Formats: sequence, structure tokens, C-alpha cells
Amino acid sequence: MTTDTTAVGTADGTTDDSQPVLIFGRGALTRLADGRKTATISSEIPDAAPGDTVTATLPAGTPRLPLQITHRYPVDELAALPQLATQAGLELSAFTKCRSWSAYLDNVTTTGTVTTPAHVLVLTTTGELEGEFPPKKRPTPKRKRQPPTPPKPKPAPEPLKPVKNGWMQIQGTGPVKMTPLTMVHPQDTPELQQRIAAVLARRTPTLQERRALAPVIGALLEKGKAGPAGLGKDDRERLRKQLHTAIAWLTQHQLLTHGHWNPKLLVGLRIKHATTRGGAPKQ
Repeated sequence: MTTDTTAVGTADGTTDDSQPVLIFGRGALTRLADGRKTATISSEIPDAAPGDTVTATLPAGTPRLPLQITHRYPVDELAALPQLATQAGLELSAFTKCRSWSAYLDNVTTTGTVTTPAHVLVLTTTGELEGEFPPKKRPTPKRKRQPPTPPKPKPAPEPLKPVKNGWMQIQGTGPVKMTPLTMVHPQDTPELQQRIAAVLARRTPTLQERRALAPVIGALLEKGKAGPAGLGKDDRERLRKQLHTAIAWLTQHQLLTHGHWNPKLLVGLRIKHATTRGGAPKQ
């Protein structure tokens, strides 16, 4: 049942056996009572005539509004309703709140409350609306969809992963404590040498810089030390002419940081901290 279409009964809910009842929706009945709705289309009381009285009500039977039929127009086809209404001087708003005739006709057809032949009834109130509207049925509120529980954050991996015999593998996350005395695992020296060579190929040092870099890098790889200051006294003396140029270039291109190999250069490789005589790591 819609607010603008009617179903008609003649016995149930009537004040007597001769007065028919028109069933309306809540909104349509309200508009009938205040004069905004003055017409409807019906197919259930073919003998209705101007001057007859009817009672408008809700499907539940209350409240009740007395009406009188002032005009009656036969309708052979629903599609002819707009033209018939125009001829009778009736506007769409007299029938419905729908914004177009097509929407109103679709509504009537969908509900199935009107079949042809039918007739248009022009109505006027003859009394006050009696009884109260039942409370509106409130729709069951939709249950709010709960957002999914966010996944627990994974603990950040340690920057150093213990391997064995004091060696630690650099994982690539977080700060790594190193000194020039930190040792690089002998088996990782070839990989470190390839990484350094790749940087040299990209940065293309000058001939003078290459002559300084080659012996310094070679000594660091051979001794397994992380920085020039970790080399022995004899090695530093032997390389004293090349150290300044080599350290400056390696630092400028971030192969050395804070005097030792950049930890990013050593990701995945193993290192071991130098120890003092007491056995504690020397930082």
C-alpha cells in the first residue's frame, strides 16, 4: 500500500452496510484531511456517484475521515489518466506527491490496487478527522559495521642478528654500533670488495684518487678492519701518503661514516666487535 493509491472495501470498517470505505496510506489520508489531496483513482466501487458519501481510513481502520464524492470520471486505460485529469481541471498534485504522471502511474501499477475499467473520484471533506494516527513503525536501526581489528604491528627486527662465535649479521634496520676496529668476516670480504668496486665504477674517481684508494681499500679488506684507524701502526705508516686522499674520497661518497664502513654497505654481511683485555666490546 502506498500513500497515494487506494484499496476500497464496502463492509469491513464501515459505519453501515451502504457506506463504502476507501483505504489510504498515512500520508494520503493526512493530505485529504488538510485539503491538499482532492482526487483518487478507484476500481472497486463502480456504482459510486456524485453526492455519495464514503469514509477514508487507514488499513488498521483508524482514524476516519468523512468524504463526499463531487465528481466521477470513467477511466478505461490507466495511460489515459493524465489527459482525463487535464480535461477535468485536475492537476497531478490533487492525486499524489509524485513529481510526474509516469511516476504516479508506475506506483499504481506496481501496487496493483487499481485495475481497469476504473474511475476518478473527486472528493471533499464533510467533517473532521476522527481518531488518532497509530505511532509510526520505526525501522530497525542497521547495526553499524565494526571496522576490522587492525593487525598487531610486527616487532622491528634487530639491526644485528647473532650468528655464532661472536659474529653478528647486519639486518639493515636500526643503528649499528661500529668502530674502525670492528672486524668484517673473512668469507664476506669478496662480497664487500664487489660492492666497493660497483661504487667506484659509478663515481669514477680521478687517476690520483684511484692510486690512493687502491692500497688503502686493499689493506682494509686484507686485514678485515672496518676503518683506516683500525689498521696496525706499520700499515698506517706504509700508507701515510695515500690515507688522507683515500679517506676524504670514501667519506665524501659515504662509503665511510664516522671513520668506519657505512653499515648500509655491509647489510647481510657479518661483523665482530673488537674486544679489550677484559673481554668487553670496544666501541
